[in-house]
Amino acid sequence: MRTFGFEVPFTDSASESISPAIDLPRRQIQVSCLSVTVTSAQREVFAATGCDVRFDNLTRQLFATDASIYQIEPIGVAFPRSASQASAVIKVAADENISLTPRGAGTSLVGNSIGEGLIVDFSRYNRQITDLDLERRTVRVGAGVVLDQLNAFLKPHGFCFGPDVATSSRATLGGMIANNSSGAHVPVYGTTADHVVSTEIVLADGRILNVGPGFDSLNAERDKIDNLIQACVDEISERMPPGLLKRWPGYGLERFLRAPGNLNEILAGSEGTLAAIFSAELKISRLPCEKGLGLIFFASVADAMQATVELLDLKPAAIEHIDRPLLDQTKSQLHFQAARDLLELDSEPCESILLVEFYEDVAERLSLLQSRRFGLRTKILTDPHEMDLVWSVRKAGLSLLTGCIGAGKPVAFIEDAAVRPAQLPAYVTGLKSIMKPLGLEASYYGHAASGLLHVRPVLDLHRAADLKKFRQVADQTSALVRQFKGSLSAEHGVGTARTEYMREQLGDELLGVMREIKHAFDPKNIFNPGKIFEVGTPRGAAQTPQRGVPTKIDNHLRENFERPLELPFAPRLAFAFKDGSFIGNLEQCNGCGGCRKDTPIMCPTFIATGEEIMSTRGRANIIRAALEMRTTGHDPLRSAELEAALSNCLSCKGCTPECPSNVNLALLKAEMLYARHQRDGLPLRERIFSSVDLLGRIGCAAPRFANAIVDLAPVRAIMEKTLGISKKRSLPHYARQRFDRWFAKRSCVAALYERRTNNATVTDRRYRRGRVILWDDTFVRYHEPQIGIAAVKVLEALGFDVTVAKGRQCCGRPAFSQGNLDAAAKLGKHNVDLLNSAGSQKSTLNSQLSAPSILFLEPSCWSMFVDDYRELKINNAEQVAARCFLFEKFIDDFLDREPDAVQFKERQVNVAIHPHCHAKSLMNPAFMARLVERLPGRKATLLDTGCCGMAGAFGALAEKYDLSVQVAKDLLDKIDSEHPDVVVASGTSCRHQIADLTNARPRHTAELIAEAIA
Repeated sequence: MRTFGFEVPFTDSASESISPAIDLPRRQIQVSCLSVTVTSAQREVFAATGCDVRFDNLTRQLFATDASIYQIEPIGVAFPRSASQASAVIKVAADENISLTPRGAGTSLVGNSIGEGLIVDFSRYNRQITDLDLERRTVRVGAGVVLDQLNAFLKPHGFCFGPDVATSSRATLGGMIANNSSGAHVPVYGTTADHVVSTEIVLADGRILNVGPGFDSLNAERDKIDNLIQACVDEISERMPPGLLKRWPGYGLERFLRAPGNLNEILAGSEGTLAAIFSAELKISRLPCEKGLGLIFFASVADAMQATVELLDLKPAAIEHIDRPLLDQTKSQLHFQAARDLLELDSEPCESILLVEFYEDVAERLSLLQSRRFGLRTKILTDPHEMDLVWSVRKAGLSLLTGCIGAGKPVAFIEDAAVRPAQLPAYVTGLKSIMKPLGLEASYYGHAASGLLHVRPVLDLHRAADLKKFRQVADQTSALVRQFKGSLSAEHGVGTARTEYMREQLGDELLGVMREIKHAFDPKNIFNPGKIFEVGTPRGAAQTPQRGVPTKIDNHLRENFERPLELPFAPRLAFAFKDGSFIGNLEQCNGCGGCRKDTPIMCPTFIATGEEIMSTRGRANIIRAALEMRTTGHDPLRSAELEAALSNCLSCKGCTPECPSNVNLALLKAEMLYARHQRDGLPLRERIFSSVDLLGRIGCAAPRFANAIVDLAPVRAIMEKTLGISKKRSLPHYARQRFDRWFAKRSCVAALYERRTNNATVTDRRYRRGRVILWDDTFVRYHEPQIGIAAVKVLEALGFDVTVAKGRQCCGRPAFSQGNLDAAAKLGKHNVDLLNSAGSQKSTLNSQLSAPSILFLEPSCWSMFVDDYRELKINNAEQVAARCFLFEKFIDDFLDREPDAVQFKERQVNVAIHPHCHAKSLMNPAFMARLVERLPGRKATLLDTGCCGMAGAFGALAEKYDLSVQVAKDLLDKIDSEHPDVVVASGTSCRHQIADLTNARPRHTAELIAEAIA
C-alpha cells in the first residue's frame, strides 16, 4: 500500500532534524508498506536514539527505488552520524522485529539497496577519511566515503584505491565492500575484498565490532563458518572452479578457504544481509607511473571477443569493450562530442571498440598491440586528457543506453554474468542464440579482460509480451552461465534480480551453508531479508523468520512498468530534444545517481545539502510517485511532496547535458507548474515575476523615486510579507537612462551627422562587416545599460553595424521559469515573427544575402531563443535560432578568423570567469577563457562551477534565500581561492549573487573587452 500526504499539519519530530535551508512539506502520514507498519510508540523509540529517522511519505518514496528496475517502499529511513547512533537504531529495529537494509548511494542495479523495513543510509554523514599510513599503505574510511572523494584525497600522496567502478563519482566504499565491487582494472587490482584490512560493523543486536586479522571478535561464529566451509570443500571446487577474476555470488566461501579465519572474506559481497558496515581500513595502491591506451575498432562484436582472447598475453591492465548501441547514444550529446571527434565515429563508423590499457612498459606493449593488426583500424592514445575522454564514454554506459528514445530500453538483469576470458566468444554466441529467436537486440559492453560483459537486451517492460521475454532470457541465461561454470553475479550482487537462481547456481549444499552463515550473524533475519535467499527454507537449513513475498526476478517491478503512467493534464511542451513526451523524458531517469556526484554542474542543490530530494533522481522519483498515486484518487498537482521536489529546483538545466540520459528537470518542472496554473489560476507572485520587463518600464519612468522606494526598509518588509521577497536580498536598481533610448538617441545623432556631412561612404567603410542585431534584454535595457553600451563599442570597433530589434518584447524566460507557458509562448511568437521579418530584409551595408546575426548578452535569453522556443512549439523558431549567438562566442569566433581586426591595450590582470549554467548546458564554455586571453596580459581562469544559486527569482525568495546562499558557497570559495583582479559573469543573476555575497564588482565580458580596446 502506498500513500501520499495531504493537507494536514505534520508533527513527526523525527523529520524535524532536516536542514533548515530545505523547505520540505509537513504533513500527517500513514506509514505502511505491504504488511509492515510502524506505530507512534515505535516512532518515539526510534526518536529516542538521537538518530535522524524519517517516516514521512516524501522520504519513503525517495528511497523506494535505486538504479534497478525494482521498487519497494520502506517504512522509513535512518541517517546515522556515528556508529553508536547506527547501533541504537539497528537494535531498536531488531527489538521491534523491523527489517533493515543498509544503503550507500543507491546505485544498485539488482535491487539490493531497497527493502520494506527501515533503510539505514550511510552515505549522508559517514564520510570521514582518517588514519592514512603511507608506510603500511592503508587508510580508514567511513562507509559513506565516495570513491572519487577517496582518490582525490590519496592522489597528492601518489596513491589510489585500486578497484575503479564506473559509478566512482557516487559509489560509496561501504557499498563497494558489500558488493565486493571491482571495475575495469581487475587484472591489476582484483576486487574490493582484496583491499579490505578490517571492517567496523554493527550487528543486529547492536554490537559494534572490528573484524579482521588481529581482532579477537566473533570467535564462535568464525569457528562455525570454518567448520561449515571445510565440510564442503569438494562442492566448492565443483561449483566454483578457479579461473574467474570477478566474484562468485553470495558469501565468499572460496575466498574464506584461501584466507581461513578472515571474516571479511565473508562480509565482502554479503550485500548487507549479515551486518551493517560503518567503516573500514583499506589497502591503497601506488598510482601507475605511466598509462597508454590502445583503441581497436572492429566490424563485429564477435571479432572483438576473439581479439580479446588473443590480447591477454600482453598482460593489459584492462580490456574494455564498447559496442555500437552504446556509441550511438553519444550522438548530439554535448558532453561526449569531443570523445566522438577523437574516435572519428562519424567519419569512420564501426560496430565495436576494444579499449586496451597498459600501465607498465607502455611504449613497447602499445607497439606490440599495433603489430597484431586486429580489426578495422587502431588508434594509440597517451595524452591523459584524451584517455579520460574515451573512459568517460565507457563509464557512462548504463545511463547512455537507458537514455535511448522510446519505451524499449536496454534492461539490466543479466548484465553481471562472468565467464573465463577464453570463454567469451562462445559465451557471446550462446547469448545471441537466446536473443535471436525472441527477436531481441542487445548491447554487449564491459570488462572483456575479466570475462564480464554487461549485456542489456532492449525490452519494453510496460508490455506483457516483453515481460514474458524478460523471464525467458533470464531463465536461459542462468542455464547458460551454469553450463560455462561461470558466475551469474560477478560484481553487482544478487539482490532481487538473481535470488531465485541461486539454487541452480550454487546447489542446495552451498546454499544451505550460506543460510547457516546468515543465521550465525543474523539469527532474527533482520538484515536485508529476501536477498541472496528465497523466502522458502530448504529442509535441514537453519530456520529464520520469513518476511515479505517470494523473491522472483519479475516481482517488485517499478509501478510504472506494471501500471503505465497517465497524465492528469495535456502537456504543453514538445520535449523536442529526443523524447517527444513528458513521460518519455521522466522515464529516462534510471536511478543511476549521477546527479549525486559532489562536483558541478549537476545537481547544485544536492551538492549544497546532500538531501536526496535535491537531486535530479530524487525529483524525478517524486514526480513519478505523484503520478502513480493518481489511481488512488489523490491529486498529484496538489501533492506536498511534489511541491518539495519542484520548488527547490533551480531550472539551471545542468541535468540535461550532465545526465547521460538527458533528464530535463527544467522542462518537467515548467510543465507541471503550467498544469497547476491552468487549473487553479496564476498566483499574484508568479504573475509579477513573469512581468519583469513591465516592471522595468515602470521603474525607468521615474528611476530615482523607484530606487528609493525599493530600498526602504518598511517597503522591503511589506514585500517579504506579501510577496515573499527576502529583505536580505538587494533588488536591482533602475537605470537613469534606458539602453534602448541611449541607442536610439545615438543613432539619431549619427544619422543627422551623416546627412549634414554627406559622409555615408565613410560609414559604409566603417561598417564593412555588415549588420548585426544586438538583443537588449530586460536587464541590459532597464538596469545595466553600461553592458549594452560596451557591447556596441566592441562590435563597432570590429566593423559591425549594430542595430537593435525595434518593438522587441521580453524573451519570456521569467514567465517560462514560473510555469506561465502561454505568456512565454506569446512573447516568443512575437519575437520570432519580428526577427524573421528583420532577417528577410537585405542589409543596405552588406551585399551578402544571409540574414543578420542576433547577439545575446544574457545567456538565459539566448537559451530561450535557441532551445525553449522550440519546446514551446513556436513556428519558425529554428530558423531564428540558427542566427542566434552568445555575444562572447560570436566575438571569439570572429577574432579567431581575424585576430588583427582590432588592437587591444596590454594590462596584467587575473580574470576569474564564472560561466552561466544555461550556456554550459548548450556549449563547451572553454572559449570564454580563450577570448579573455586574447587581450594582452590577461590571464583567465575558467571556474569549474555550477549554478550560482540565484537562478532568477529563486534566490530573491525569503523561503529560498538560505538555500540560495548554500548553493553559492562553491562559487564563492573558488573565487576566494583564485584572488582574481576581475570576476567575469555573463548572467545578470550570477552578477547579482556575487555582488550580494562578496566585495567583488563582477563584470560582463563585453565590459572587459570594451575597456581593453586601444
